[in-house]
Amino acid sequence: MKVQRTLPPSAAPIEWQDLLQGLLGLVRPKVTVERLQDEFRQHFGVKHVWFVSSGKAALSLILRALHSLSGRSKVVLPGYTCFSVPSAVVRARMSVALCDLDPLSLEFDFAQFSKVSDSSVLSVVVTHLLGIGVDVSRIVDLCRQRGIFVVEDVAQAFGGECNGVPFGAMGDVSFLSFGRGKNITCGSGGAILTNDDRIGKALAREYAQLPEVSLVDMLRNWLEVALTKVLINPSLYWLPVGLPFLKLGETKFYTDFPVARLDPIRAGLLRRWKRRLANSTASRVGHSEQMLRSLALSKVQTIKPSGRAQSVYLRLPVLMRSKQEKDAVCRTSADQGLGISPLYPSSLQYIAELRDTLSSQNVPQSTMIAERLVTLPTHELVSDSDLVRICSVIQAAQRVDGAATIRRPDIPNGQRHAPELPRNI
Repeated sequence: MKVQRTLPPSAAPIEWQDLLQGLLGLVRPKVTVERLQDEFRQHFGVKHVWFVSSGKAALSLILRALHSLSGRSKVVLPGYTCFSVPSAVVRARMSVALCDLDPLSLEFDFAQFSKVSDSSVLSVVVTHLLGIGVDVSRIVDLCRQRGIFVVEDVAQAFGGECNGVPFGAMGDVSFLSFGRGKNITCGSGGAILTNDDRIGKALAREYAQLPEVSLVDMLRNWLEVALTKVLINPSLYWLPVGLPFLKLGETKFYTDFPVARLDPIRAGLLRRWKRRLANSTASRVGHSEQMLRSLALSKVQTIKPSGRAQSVYLRLPVLMRSKQEKDAVCRTSADQGLGISPLYPSSLQYIAELRDTLSSQNVPQSTMIAERLVTLPTHELVSDSDLVRICSVIQAAQRVDGAATIRRPDIPNGQRHAPELPRNI
């Protein structure tokens, strides 16, 4: 255990005032939740809003509702995304189909997308991974011709927008997450948004069957949020990082998560969500722009939106030139407490619990992303001196073998892994 200033890879700071608001939610529970619903309807310009126990619970509920309208059961997912997404699909008793990604923008590989989005597909989950905006309108146009629902995953992108339309208001239905390390947090929680009355009615039927959260769970979550508030401070974060049994940053696939209504304490914790979101977005965008300018001088390969979306960069993604270089950067970061970290350990096809059904699906660019991606912290607790040190570590790794850029790999049909990307161009 090394006692030093240590940055969390991602953080959503919360104030003592927010913790007090959480407890006050118990005084007027119905009003607290309904007020939050009204605020979200206004912010996103949608008719229907529900709050549930997590983002994955939200997706699972959405898929069950859509299945009741369509009867189809296949769900197309990005080849590289949070493991909670396929876990929600499996929990809803649907099957997973994968579509590869463009490694420079995290957009779908549209050539492959046209092949996997056939008449058996219920929905496509479009993910703004790490807060990077993707072209939802293009996907909606393609899916509408085939009767496929578009589910917009805004779990990591709350606060982003495209042409004045917030992420979350462009698909048929969308979901958000308020988990730890997201744009804003209440410990755990999620939201479902739609402007479609037919989908809204189906969701209302599913939501009516959800249980309430127990008081014990409400208070346990509140205490965890209070403890997290203290320990995410960079002057103290070395303590939880040094306790291996906490398994910080570990990615797991599991389907036995609770699916319940959001309780009034969690809703109370979100009482000042507008102010907190504005502060979060300003910090993340400002810090990302500063690092992008610095890294551009060394031709470091960052990932950027392909269109005009205003991304919020939950973390800033950088593609290293090899897995070895990625691992070296992460070791240096751990030694210096800089918060540079990998994201998910593999593409979805290599999740152990899904390997039997997904091993035949070919997503080599997603596999390459998993092997080479590092993320840089952008949150409010990052200082200007931290930004300089973070960029220096990335630039030093790139100088070991000369400056490099990464181009979209040309992958022959049937080849499982992306070829080595060029190192000196």
